[in-house]
Amino acid sequence: MARTLILGAGFGGISVATELHRQLGPEHEITLIDRSPGFVMGLRKLWALVGKGSLEDGTRARGSLDKPGVRFLQREIVWIDPAACSVETDSGPLDADFLVLALGAEPRPDLVPGLSEHGHNVWDPAGVPAAAEALDQLTEGRIAIVIAGVPYSCPPAPYECAMLLDDHLRERGLRDRIGITVTMVKPLLMPNAGVEGSTWLAAQLDERDIEHHTERTVERVEAGRVVFSDGEMKFDLLIGVPPHRPPAVIADSGLAGKTPWIEVDPGSLRTAFDRVYAIGDVTKITLANGLALPKAGLMAELEGQRVAHAIAADVLGERAPADFDGQGYCFMETGKSSAALIEGDFFATPEPDVRIGDISAMNAADKEFFELNRLESWFGGA
Repeated sequence: MARTLILGAGFGGISVATELHRQLGPEHEITLIDRSPGFVMGLRKLWALVGKGSLEDGTRARGSLDKPGVRFLQREIVWIDPAACSVETDSGPLDADFLVLALGAEPRPDLVPGLSEHGHNVWDPAGVPAAAEALDQLTEGRIAIVIAGVPYSCPPAPYECAMLLDDHLRERGLRDRIGITVTMVKPLLMPNAGVEGSTWLAAQLDERDIEHHTERTVERVEAGRVVFSDGEMKFDLLIGVPPHRPPAVIADSGLAGKTPWIEVDPGSLRTAFDRVYAIGDVTKITLANGLALPKAGLMAELEGQRVAHAIAADVLGERAPADFDGQGYCFMETGKSSAALIEGDFFATPEPDVRIGDISAMNAADKEFFELNRLESWFGGA
């Protein structure tokens, strides 16, 4: 019998546990650790903001992942020893034969002066109710969606937020009284989508009368205004997109590379330590153009499946699986009932090959099915 310890029960961690259990059965011991008892997809946060759905309807208890051969432990990771494939938790030590780090990235509004005090952080589920209440009370003025730092989870999400808000305010008959502005710290709206994808996105925002500005570096946020390095902007409601960073426990683990993130082999997802893998948002995979692989749930899921196949092959003495190929997709919402399919071959050279399809109601329905399919396959019935 072999044992696998998985740190983090998000897209990546659950993907590893589910696929590894499918391949090896209950004889292989899988332990999944997360500090939060509930799982909810990021898409639910924006749906809850505009009243398309609730956080509760999309939340599942991680304890329901338990089955013969798989156990979920709600614990805080306080120390990681990758050389020994072991961790220290707030309830004692754990070790295994294989270690998978899927701890994600944490929003850090504290890195931007005034952002926590004067803005709403809907990248944290706990911040959504207050933001939704403020939105309900707003009858005129300006909503500012400020990308205050990079990287952040799900590159299209701030623009989805803007277009969902546009749709929501039109439903309420308030759009002509409430402006929407999005600012981005980088030169392109969506760097991973390149110039062509960013141009497409700019056209979508223009069509909806959503202001957008690039290369706006936030120095600080004050009551009612954002101060940039080259000016300022007033707001009546601020949705801040904070920079994200790996959990603090990574810094002392010996896993971080030249940056705070865990650097892995892009194909195998192995770290510098034997039988230790890292997947999802906690990693940094540098692409041919120097940018990083997008931090997105589906990418973590696909990486998790590859790692599960690799561990299973190691346990069974079989040939290693094909490398992770860097291909993925997402449905970018352009309103409450429309979306575009974005597909990317991110390992392509000399630039990632990103394609954006037509906007349709079918894509929006497919995004809803994406959530339902995974919740049912991972957790069973609601």
